[in-house]
Amino acid sequence: MNIFYVGEGSLLKEFQQTTLDDCIKYLLDKEVIGLDIETTMKFGGQYEGEGLEPHLSDIVMLQIGTLERQYVIDVRCIDITPLKTLLEDPEKVLVGHNIKFEYKHLLNHNIKINNVYDTMLAEQILYTGLNHMKFSLNDLNKRYLGIDVDKSIRLEFSTIGDRPFTSRQIEYGAKDILYPLQIKNKQKRKIEQKDVANCVSLEMLFVLVVGDIEYKGMHFNKYYWRKTYDRNWLEFQRLQSVLNNYVLFKYPTSNFIQKQLDLFDDEIKCKIQWTSSKQVVEFFQFLDICPMEVSKSTNKLSPTVNASVLRASLNDIDDSSKKELINMYLHFKEAEQSVTTFGISFFKYINPVTNRLHSNYRQILNTGRISSSGPNLQNIPAKESFRKAFDCPTGWKIVNADYGGQETVILADKSLETNMVKLINEGGDMHSFVGKHIYPELSHLSDKEFKTNHSDKRQIAKKGGFAIQYGGTGYTISKNLGIPLEEGEYVYNSYFKAFPELKLYFDKTIKTVLKQGYILIDEITGRKNFFNPPTDKKEIGDISRKALNFTIQGVAGSMTKLAGILFRKWIIDNKLEDVIFITNLVHDEINIEVREDYAQLAAENLELCMSKAADKWCKTIKLSADACITTYWNH
Repeated sequence: MNIFYVGEGSLLKEFQQTTLDDCIKYLLDKEVIGLDIETTMKFGGQYEGEGLEPHLSDIVMLQIGTLERQYVIDVRCIDITPLKTLLEDPEKVLVGHNIKFEYKHLLNHNIKINNVYDTMLAEQILYTGLNHMKFSLNDLNKRYLGIDVDKSIRLEFSTIGDRPFTSRQIEYGAKDILYPLQIKNKQKRKIEQKDVANCVSLEMLFVLVVGDIEYKGMHFNKYYWRKTYDRNWLEFQRLQSVLNNYVLFKYPTSNFIQKQLDLFDDEIKCKIQWTSSKQVVEFFQFLDICPMEVSKSTNKLSPTVNASVLRASLNDIDDSSKKELINMYLHFKEAEQSVTTFGISFFKYINPVTNRLHSNYRQILNTGRISSSGPNLQNIPAKESFRKAFDCPTGWKIVNADYGGQETVILADKSLETNMVKLINEGGDMHSFVGKHIYPELSHLSDKEFKTNHSDKRQIAKKGGFAIQYGGTGYTISKNLGIPLEEGEYVYNSYFKAFPELKLYFDKTIKTVLKQGYILIDEITGRKNFFNPPTDKKEIGDISRKALNFTIQGVAGSMTKLAGILFRKWIIDNKLEDVIFITNLVHDEINIEVREDYAQLAAENLELCMSKAADKWCKTIKLSADACITTYWNH
């Protein structure tokens, strides 16, 4: 190691002290540069997330350099603004591990980096699907460099205050740029061997999109959210009372009634806590209406009150009163989620500095799609009462754009199923078309007539089709729709009568996947999902379902990611960073916040970027996106 220290105070004898100008001069002609930072709590630990979340943290140390020379900069006394031109140079590759962290904190210093290589993301691409693999920097250090690093030193920076860095801290910081540079060189060969270079390139561009989204966050209106909560709380209490009264009137002598009265309370009560799955299972077993499901923890059949399993069990119950009970309980569970997951506890996610919601996005799932947490902004209920809380400041607008039938179009484009391609290209209604195969007695109707007069049957066709596209079977359809297994199998077979060539495509895909030992999720990027050789029929079945599911979801994910990349580039190229922001991505949808006078321009170019991204994958069928300008998230 060759460590140079940029800071004030007495010189530590084991390091060379230098200036920021010398650091910049050295790095000017370097194409690959390591980058890392250490952060501290901004408000003394008053808020959760300090030292990690950029709006609640300060950079105390910035490390930058090459394999030959590492610079450690004390940001508490050194202004890093002069690094802006160097760090924003698109010709220089900035290398780090989980570099989104560095990017978001540099945004606080008005530095917007443009070309990165993230060793964590590269490793996730190389081993997607192998869930036993771990991806921390220390895991990669062990895997590639054969060393085990004590990462506890990192915690010392969170409360360092004005104390000078120790020799150990400076050396730790320097190594945090040295290790990713070494790992990058070793990953290069594996990336070539597995032919995932295009996927790596896509994800390295997309991490900057994610960084922008997380840093900006979504505008959030507590007033509307609270109004929705108050209404949902009343409904939650009402349904709880309905359930209690059901037990009191139907089973007054059972053990589920509290019979022991006291001096202060002579009211007979139901003992069941309806929020407790265990207690509800006991009551449903007492009524002999509790279905069974294979437990994920024990892998054995166990009684359950899982919502989808309960719906499916309704077909096996003749007693109308017990059916009514199950339906009441399912409504209660929906109400419970509305006052818990989406209740006032949601306010804890509001950032105390920005007053916005800053989600954390996991960039690479097994399918290649992204997920969201803290809060999860991808599972907000689509009801207006919830979405209305995601509005915009005065003088701004929200633009939503989503792909129309993205996954169905991708499936048709990949399989080239004749009927499916023809139907989409002619603008036919997919679900009505399938519905008329399920109900041939209605085949004489037009799509419009079927959709208008038989919406319930169209819904069965719609949900059945989506289940099949994700590798589902007649059993899956039966479970999802709460219909008898025979009817689920009939819907399944009718779907393939509507699209007969699709079965051949599915069979060929599964056969290829099992033979080659991985799922080629996305042919253009080379994204793959790896799996261990299956040892039994259950594992073969699981891989077969994933072979169909992942190839559709993966392409959809890559497409939306590229759309985000193209739109970010358009924003930067036109110097619109202060008036247009991407604030959320939800599978096939991109949400932006834009100053009112730029709303129409932003909407047009968002549609254009999404269309260009779709064209990369969909060669036979045109897939476009529709944008709307609004004042709240109304998709």
